[in-house]
Amino acid sequence: QQLTPAIDALYQGGMGLIPTDTAHAYVTVISSRKGTRRIYDVKGIQPDERKPLSLLCSDLSMVSKFADLESLPRSWFDNLRHCLPGPYTFILRATSNVPRVVLQHKSRKKMWQRREVGIRVPNCGVVKHLTSELEEPLLASSACDGPTAVWSTQKNALDFFVAASDIASIWDTVEERDRISTVVDLT
Repeated sequence: QQLTPAIDALYQGGMGLIPTDTAHAYVTVISSRKGTRRIYDVKGIQPDERKPLSLLCSDLSMVSKFADLESLPRSWFDNLRHCLPGPYTFILRATSNVPRVVLQHKSRKKMWQRREVGIRVPNCGVVKHLTSELEEPLLASSACDGPTAVWSTQKNALDFFVAASDIASIWDTVEERDRISTVVDLT
């Protein structure tokens, strides 16, 4: 019930901040060009410096709609399945279900037209609930600052804000530099 405003905003192509199993992330629905642009803007990334965003999925079934899991060797798939959900970003070959907004950059098509996509299945109830309700992945980019700093500086740029106070206790014993997802390229 507490996530209803976030779901409503996402249905309308909005952009906000949510917790994941590693850090808070700016998110929007996969089909929202406006939300995607707003993620880059809130992070202060200039149009010519934009990089691809990752997809946050609820489970492997959702991943299989947007990434080609069938072409992976069995042992790779087994390792991927063993690691998820968890703090990993897997680079996989994209399927035709991935919108062009994710795979192409308007002004840099020759430099950035990809056939792969970064996929995450975070071990996080908020992500699982939102992606399950929406029945599609979220485009995401990690927030460089913690939720308190983001709220104090960018609250007017966000359509919703979901903070997780329990995330702080998880990270109390982990160095700041280690609070990231591991990236594994399986292309």
